Amino acid sequence: MSTETPMLKQYVAIKKEYPDSILFFRLGDFYEMFYEDAKVASKVLGIALTSRNKSGKNPVPLCGVPHHSAEPYLAKLLKEGYKVAVCEQVEDPKTAKGVVKRKVVRVLTPGAIIDTEKLDSKTNNYLASVYVNNDSYGFAYTDISTGIFRTTSFDSLEALIDELSQIEPKELLIQDDEGRGVVTKAELLRSHNALVTELDSWIWDIDRSKEVLLDHLSAKTLEPFGLEEHPSSISASGALIQYLKDTQLEEMPPLDEPSYYEKSEYLLVDDSTKRNLELLKNIRGDSEEGTLFWVLDETMTAMGARLLKFWISNPLIKIKDIEIRLDAIEEFKGNPRLKSDLRAALKNVSDIERLIGRISTTSARPRDLGALRDSSTHIAEIKNKIEGTDTKILNQISNSIDDLSDIREMLERVIVDEPPVSSRDGGMIKEGVNLTLDELRAIRRDGKKWIAELESKEKESTGISSLKIGYNKVFGYYIEVTKTHLSSVPEYFIRKQTLVNAERYITQELKEYEEKLLGAEDKILDIERELFEHTRVKVAGESERIRRTASLIATIDVFCSLSEVAEKYDYVRPKISNNKVLELKNNRHPVIERMDLGEGFVPNDIKLDSKENQVLIITGPNMAGKSTLIRQVALSVLMAQMGSFVPASEAAIGIADRIFTRVGASDNLAKGHSTFMVEMVETAYILRHATDKSLVILDEIGRGTSTFDGMSIAWAVAEFLHDLGSRTLFATHYHELAELVISKKRTKNYNIYVKDNGEKIIFLRKLIPGATSHSYGIQVAKLAGVPERVIKSARKVLLNLEKSQSLLRDSILGGQASLFAENENALETTEHPLIEEIKELDTNSMTPLDALTKLAELKKKMEED
Repeated sequence: MSTETPMLKQYVAIKKEYPDSILFFRLGDFYEMFYEDAKVASKVLGIALTSRNKSGKNPVPLCGVPHHSAEPYLAKLLKEGYKVAVCEQVEDPKTAKGVVKRKVVRVLTPGAIIDTEKLDSKTNNYLASVYVNNDSYGFAYTDISTGIFRTTSFDSLEALIDELSQIEPKELLIQDDEGRGVVTKAELLRSHNALVTELDSWIWDIDRSKEVLLDHLSAKTLEPFGLEEHPSSISASGALIQYLKDTQLEEMPPLDEPSYYEKSEYLLVDDSTKRNLELLKNIRGDSEEGTLFWVLDETMTAMGARLLKFWISNPLIKIKDIEIRLDAIEEFKGNPRLKSDLRAALKNVSDIERLIGRISTTSARPRDLGALRDSSTHIAEIKNKIEGTDTKILNQISNSIDDLSDIREMLERVIVDEPPVSSRDGGMIKEGVNLTLDELRAIRRDGKKWIAELESKEKESTGISSLKIGYNKVFGYYIEVTKTHLSSVPEYFIRKQTLVNAERYITQELKEYEEKLLGAEDKILDIERELFEHTRVKVAGESERIRRTASLIATIDVFCSLSEVAEKYDYVRPKISNNKVLELKNNRHPVIERMDLGEGFVPNDIKLDSKENQVLIITGPNMAGKSTLIRQVALSVLMAQMGSFVPASEAAIGIADRIFTRVGASDNLAKGHSTFMVEMVETAYILRHATDKSLVILDEIGRGTSTFDGMSIAWAVAEFLHDLGSRTLFATHYHELAELVISKKRTKNYNIYVKDNGEKIIFLRKLIPGATSHSYGIQVAKLAGVPERVIKSARKVLLNLEKSQSLLRDSILGGQASLFAENENALETTEHPLIEEIKELDTNSMTPLDALTKLAELKKKMEED
């Protein structure tokens, strides 16, 4: 290390302060990285890795990027999950004595990004914080680009993990191992990926966190923010704010006041349901195509699209709040001219949520202020258009929208109509704003004219026709005379540079004007930057009211979007109630009917209630449409409770507190979970958390194991949900489940009708009453192109199996109302020692994993016996 230059020693000292970040070290016109940072960055960014002191014993790995084009490189590192500490020169190298002073001015992390170029415009970029304290879990999250700041607390790890899956933070702050206890990173990141940042335990101290929050809010108490009764939330929120202060340094963006929320205010949608229903991402990957958001998103602004995603992920349960949204959608649906005018105005509104976030920092650009100015014109138009409508919520929004007229007038007076991208070269301030600036611009503007006049004058006075005045950055202005005319050069010409065929001179008059002209250029830039910064700070001071208006504009945008979709695709307003009736007439799947699958979508009627139609057992062959049907019902309920019209001709929706889905599984081999294990874990979760107000969607429970094991589990699950009172759609290939109607009176059998002419089947996609005992598996195989030889062989095997199955079925059912009655009697008369052990198990307190572990243990004992 003794061979390091003073500059490298400075680098090493600064790097020690930011060991978990890649250090972008400003060196002239470049950001350079050294040592291990250089190796990592060169690989991630695809740039050349070189070294300093190549010929020495210890060459130093080196790579770099130009400072003026660093943003794409920063964005790529952040996208790959790295933190970047940006270290700038904080003194002029020309006046520095020794090594130029440098310091880190900001730390960029995946969860703390404010530059829109690094963000997905339609997706929030969340930084979340989790505080674990025994059985209490504090949770806070923010998007510093929009100012959102929300917090809550949970009494179970499962509830916390569900919320993490909803928020999908890009970065997660947690306690170190000692403070976090038994909760592992793997558990917290069970359903998504995020950069995890561990903070020392002292940062989460309740008293310290409270001080940090009070200082941030400039408040004396946390009572107005609803936090005093939630100490875990205080710790999570305080740690989050402290982390932002440590990373944003002088650039701390303005945030909303912390908003405490209860998850009980929303219809709960766990990660499995969100994934299975393809709400925001399709099940094949991260694409939005083929999702509910893809269908409903007719928003005109980025902030509207982000709000729509929030509504989809957080449906409501209070009828009053749902009806308010439905009223607004109906207003626009019944007034297409108003909706059209609003959408045209919204199209011209920029992402002012993120604009004001950036304007509040020194990374703001002239075009940000220009975009805010132009947007405010259309905001005033939107406010005027919804004023006086018949809908209460729209009038309230109109009255609450701030047209930002004072800000618009200031920006119209100061910022040019077409501002430049960067403030670096000036050209952003209008004429008439500053007298000195106008005078200096006149000097610059008249400079060319003055030089031309001087050139003509000198040509005339010297008689040198080839004389010309030029300029370069090294020597400034000069008078150039070819060597053939040197004898005519007057004494007041001062030699400046000798060329092969010419001499260059300066005169006192030209020198004085050059100083005036070049000084004017520097002064123009200084004054423009000063005026720009003054304007930026004034606008930033109004960030709270600007963000409030942005939120209202986003709400109008979502109302218009949902109204546009409802009109375009013939959706109906649902009738919302607190009873348990769920009735849909001519219901369709909102996504599949929009996709070109080569056949028209067949609508279906569905009725669920708490008296006669609580559990529907739906049978039918593969490809008939069972999965589509049960998913479209779940989507219709979710759409209704988010405040949207639904794809049906009539809809009556009794409020659900949760929607559960178990519709297919994928192996999770990385966690050692098979398809069946995943299926059972998710089923156990449903059985433990469902209530009599829940909607449960089950597809082919038990297919991941042997036939009789699977049938037994499916039967028991259906019985349990019937007795619990949950409205349930149960699609199954176990036709024996049709027997449930004998003992479970609120169970009904339905099947997807298939037309069979003996050799060929036609899927009619229609739900009809009654069960079916036909799987049509061989016919489906034939449709799929399985060779005829195999089909014939399969038919022979099937005939033999059906004979055996019939005998076995008769012996199992034996006229009993319950499939398990005989087995239960057998257990009662069995004196096996393991029976007592099973009876003593406290199944209510066991997790699904505990149950499976115990099951394996009992199985091993049985085998040993």
